[in-house]
Amino acid sequence: MESVRDDREGKAAAAADPGRTVTLPTERGGEAARPATDDADGDPRPAAVGHASDGPLNAGGPRSGPRQLTTAVATRVRAVSPTGWYVTALALVAAAIALLVKYLLFPHLSVNNDEALYRLQAQTLASGHLFPRAGTPAGSFAPWLAVGVHGHYVLKYTPFVPALFALSLLATGGFGPGLAVIAALAVVVTYRLGLALFEDRRVAGVAATLLATSPLVVLLDGMLLAYLPVLVMIELAVIGLLRGVAAARAPATRRGWRDRNGWALVVAGLSAGFAAAVRPFDVLTLLAPLAVWALVTARGGRWWLAGRTGIGLALPAVLLLAFDAAATGSPFRLPFTYLESEDKIGFGVRRLYPTDRAHHFTLLDGLSSVGLHLFLLGGWACGGVVLLGCAIGALARRRIGGAGVMLGIGALVFLAGYVAFWGGWNAAFLWGGIRYLGPFYVLPVLAVLVQLGARGLVDLAAWRPRLGVGAITVIAGLTCLVLATAVPANMTLTRHDRDLDRIVDALPGRPLIFLSVDPLYLMHPTSLAANPPGLDGRVLWAVTRGGGPDEAVLANNAHRPAYLLRIPAAYNRTPDAPAGARLERLANQVGDEVTLDVTIDPSHDPAKAARLVLTTDLGDISYPIDPTRPVHGQLVITPNGTTLRGLTASTGLRGTPRWLKHEKAPAGKAGSRLVSLALYTTPTASGKEQWVDRELAPTVVGRDGKVTVLASTGQVAATPDPAAPPIHLTTAR
Repeated sequence: MESVRDDREGKAAAAADPGRTVTLPTERGGEAARPATDDADGDPRPAAVGHASDGPLNAGGPRSGPRQLTTAVATRVRAVSPTGWYVTALALVAAAIALLVKYLLFPHLSVNNDEALYRLQAQTLASGHLFPRAGTPAGSFAPWLAVGVHGHYVLKYTPFVPALFALSLLATGGFGPGLAVIAALAVVVTYRLGLALFEDRRVAGVAATLLATSPLVVLLDGMLLAYLPVLVMIELAVIGLLRGVAAARAPATRRGWRDRNGWALVVAGLSAGFAAAVRPFDVLTLLAPLAVWALVTARGGRWWLAGRTGIGLALPAVLLLAFDAAATGSPFRLPFTYLESEDKIGFGVRRLYPTDRAHHFTLLDGLSSVGLHLFLLGGWACGGVVLLGCAIGALARRRIGGAGVMLGIGALVFLAGYVAFWGGWNAAFLWGGIRYLGPFYVLPVLAVLVQLGARGLVDLAAWRPRLGVGAITVIAGLTCLVLATAVPANMTLTRHDRDLDRIVDALPGRPLIFLSVDPLYLMHPTSLAANPPGLDGRVLWAVTRGGGPDEAVLANNAHRPAYLLRIPAAYNRTPDAPAGARLERLANQVGDEVTLDVTIDPSHDPAKAARLVLTTDLGDISYPIDPTRPVHGQLVITPNGTTLRGLTASTGLRGTPRWLKHEKAPAGKAGSRLVSLALYTTPTASGKEQWVDRELAPTVVGRDGKVTVLASTGQVAATPDPAAPPIHLTTAR
């Protein structure tokens, strides 16, 4: 077992190269080791290259500068270890993967609609503004989870990660290069963290490899989300903190402003501060144990450690407070809860947006959510199950060290905290997207797992090479299996968006497209339905909200031809969910009464019952209908009310209509009218009624008693998927 413990090449390496100095770790019993460099050896010769004060390099006067720099760079390059070159190649591969994922797998963004939000925020920053401009009326153009105030929209997240994406947009004209840089940085920083924790290039290289090849990271490489950039910031903070702890025992005279270790702590504070400004709960739970350990082990250098780190924290804190004040009116209120105060940590009633139904989030829900995330992480982390066993083995044999143990404890605290985070439960069970995109919320746990697991895996391979080969085989097989299921699923979801994009692009001129969707936000359930920050795109998107708002949008954009996009309520929720979409031409129908033809398509899945609900200002009427055949009727809208005519047993009625809610409304009053049809079916398989579709008939009654209805005049285009919304409302012929 001695050979397993000698993970730093030891005497054999020194004997093979007499000029080589092998740096042994100083971390024992929880003390911090001084972070290793990636030079091929530890001698100081590369540093001496630039010190030839009277040698031939300086004899040439001004020409000596470039020659000296070239020589220094060449010497530094020659000093890079084989592992360093391997990690460089791995980082380039990760960058290439990011581009492939971005432009081939997610050309229209993924089914995580937060991507569209980050894209809009980045576009807004790149245009020189902090907030995107609000349209008129604001609710008709509201982006996903945004609040319209003072002529602009406040988006849900802070702008620090979108600022990185904005830099890529400004520098290259696209987001792909920026994502590639972040993917490469994730590999390099993970490697440097492995060196800081274990001072073993093999372990650090294995950790970087495990991170880069994890299916979760492979997909996140090409997605406009905050999880991977925040992870890079967290790892940079840990590296700087470990370097500062190692230097904290040095004499105070060595802690001046020229001390690089002090600046490393400033960078650590800066990185941790920006990460916390984006995902404060993640940073607090993951890094709190490590921060306590650092203060305890710093001994006499605690004030120096805390002071330098605090200097770095100051800038992100000031910027965050300033942004919060601009966004919400209070420097101490994040925009995350500005839209809905019940979207927060803890148990009880939770909502994602004001019109969301109440979700009663319990401790059991939280435990099941974390359990599902960990179950998925077993495959979405490169060899997650195997790595967990390796990490436990390394911990049992005390191969981790104090800092590694604290990161492991931080991961456990992180998971315990996520039991009270209802967003993870929402992603796991209400939305379900983590089955196709991976458990992205627990990415910090994956980062810790690859470090501790790499330590155990390298030890296993050194102790029992055959067991090591077997473990690597299982890891590779599990990773390929997850990718082989996740990539085709996402390709199917992307194909749905590609089909939709084609029919939208084929529209002539500069169209105005109303999106019939619930909830009433753009960029959901597809990121294609999105406006640029200035609302000046070729296609202008708006949410259909009813008579008054829709007529206002139409009047303000009279030069644009109007269309209605109808997509299923469950569009892209799963690869096999209904994805048929159609575009219909819209026009105002005006008269003493307006008649619309109603057609309900048969249910695509076997259903034992169905009902059509007409909602007006007078209440709700439920009509039981036959789910196995087309249903026909006519919707007649007058100033005094709306009726559904022609719906009989011969046209699909299967029972007696009944009032669900009956209210009194002033007859003939001018203004908007509420007119909508909703379809509910009861599948044979589940026996539980479910909402399938809803369509509005935007109606306004004028002062002259005339009725104006913004109605479809017919379909103009459709996607190939036959599972389209079953309700058809068109102008009567």
